[in-house]
Amino acid sequence: MKTITVSSLRTAALAAALLLLPAVASAKESAAADRTESLLARRGSIPVAAAGPYVEVGTYGIQVAVKLGRPSARLPDGTWLYENFSAEDSAARGTLVVRFDQGRVSSLTLATPAVVAALRSAPKSGVLVAQQDRR
Repeated sequence: MKTITVSSLRTAALAAALLLLPAVASAKESAAADRTESLLARRGSIPVAAAGPYVEVGTYGIQVAVKLGRPSARLPDGTWLYENFSAEDSAARGTLVVRFDQGRVSSLTLATPAVVAALRSAPKSGVLVAQQDRR
């Protein structure tokens, strides 16, 4: 019978650990991406810092049109919708909602289809009014 030495066991353990290292790193990256996706699913929308390298809060509307192209839809309140956007380094996908104030981007949001449907069906005045149900 052959005897297994301690150094052989250490070498085997080290080799096994090195083989598992990429899998562990990949799991950590996907967990971060999954966090963004789950936040979007839970909240319906998440704020976005930038859309690509050139569009962020404060960008002029004309620059948004040049960098992102024509929006998929424009809402009566001046909001632009860009379908099929995804969060960087994440599986989260949705519609980019670009809001403007005085011709400049005031907010960027990634939204789910349900939130976009609600935005599309909102009153044209842009003001929501709530009243008490008196049943």
